[in-house]
Amino acid sequence: MEESEIRALLEGAYALTPTLPGNYLRYDEFRTCFNKLVEKRNNVPLDVEKLLESYYPKAKYEPCYQPQGTGEVFKAFRIAPNYLKITNALKEKIEEAFASVVSDDEGWIPFAAIGSKVAKDEYLKMGFIGIRQAVECLFRKRIEFRIGDPSKHEAPVKARDLKKLGIKSPTSTIATRVSSQTLSLKQGSYIGESISNFAYFPKPKDKPDILGWDAAINDLAVNLALDERWYYDEKDKLAKPILKNYLSYTFERLQYEDEEEIERSKREARKPILKILTNENNAVWNTGLVDNIYDPIYAFFQKNNGKNPAVTQPWVFLGFGTANSYYQKIITDFPYKPKRAQYFDDPRELFYDITAQRPTLDWNHFIKENIERLPVGFIKKGATDGFQFIEDPAALPKPQREAYYKKLADAIFEDDDWKQFLTTRFSNALDIALSRVAWNYKTAIPVYYVKDHKMQLLLPLALEHKGTIDVALVCNHKYDKEKGVNNYEGRTIFTMEMAYNNARLITRPDSDWLMADMCARK
Repeated sequence: MEESEIRALLEGAYALTPTLPGNYLRYDEFRTCFNKLVEKRNNVPLDVEKLLESYYPKAKYEPCYQPQGTGEVFKAFRIAPNYLKITNALKEKIEEAFASVVSDDEGWIPFAAIGSKVAKDEYLKMGFIGIRQAVECLFRKRIEFRIGDPSKHEAPVKARDLKKLGIKSPTSTIATRVSSQTLSLKQGSYIGESISNFAYFPKPKDKPDILGWDAAINDLAVNLALDERWYYDEKDKLAKPILKNYLSYTFERLQYEDEEEIERSKREARKPILKILTNENNAVWNTGLVDNIYDPIYAFFQKNNGKNPAVTQPWVFLGFGTANSYYQKIITDFPYKPKRAQYFDDPRELFYDITAQRPTLDWNHFIKENIERLPVGFIKKGATDGFQFIEDPAALPKPQREAYYKKLADAIFEDDDWKQFLTTRFSNALDIALSRVAWNYKTAIPVYYVKDHKMQLLLPLALEHKGTIDVALVCNHKYDKEKGVNNYEGRTIFTMEMAYNNARLITRPDSDWLMADMCARK
């Protein structure tokens, strides 16, 4: 790992570890946190003691730290704040983001605005699972959060800087920093940040070894939802990653739609028609799924009663169900049943316009920035003698893997024959895809592109063998009738797994080239 990566994780672990009186940290707890962060990124363990000695030589150690009123004695340490340069840089960016957003009379701002102004890499590199965890760890009680009030047209999550308002932050006699165990209480695999921050999924009482999110998803797939393949290959069968990704991104879309609706209703001086409904006791939203008689399935929650201090989410999951079930007593307390996520306004967005110009292609983005998404056999076919290929680069630790792909991309761009072979074959595959679209409009599959909050279309590309689709080209339509503009731009390339995940948000793909069992990881 590079020094900058290690420093970022050291400071991330420092922020995630609870603080003791005197701003000390329990050394063993810090070391455990750091090792867990490293395990996710590097196969080789790192010597924490040597790293601290090298990067933070002025750290102060207390070999026999004893908290007041306890008989416990352990090793503790602290680092002066001015030496935590990566931490300070991120704090400054977050403070700038808070200052740039217009607040209400009480200082509250929509927290989603902060997430849009701070680059993900800035907090992910420190080991934080999301922007909210970063804010809570770095600013402790200085930043206050609350759930927005739909009746007042508020955003789903609100935040305010107490220091900026001159309000004294609440103190704690136990620890001044939020525990990483509290903030990242395990819920299960493939859970999105937004839904994880919204609700806690408790473990089933009869199966305490199964995490709550995993149990809820399994129950939904097996006992309620219309039968569907929610996995790619057999090793994914129990985890059901397709369904988990579907629900995580569906919830993000619902939050986005509600924020847009709140702003729209303000302009139109009316009450917003929200899709995530909450009252003093419960919350409910439409999953977009149906049961075997096509009744919509909703997710039901109850308000967190605060009895478990480890559960910080405002809502606790109750279960999935239809309106015509046990949960009717909850859904009938709301003025209407929430609608499913809506991804498009114009049905024309679902079809590829064969009268448009041929899509443009960004070779630098496809080959240099996303070469790991291209099939190895396709890349090797155009290679000239001399480049040393690694049989399974995906198995390499992240730093070595990234270095290998960079070396490979650079070699392609330095070899005109190799680059010409790849770009020509790619272009030919696109021509065949366009011919398929002209023959059968279902070939182009609509997807919701989360990053841009808009609809785009997928085209199948067979790069290595003409009978096997390897990747999907993501096409963005640019249309302006008055200006005579009718073009497509090839924005990026998706692996088959990425393509299916994005397409499934709209509906189960009805296609001969994109099905769940075709997306098994090679």
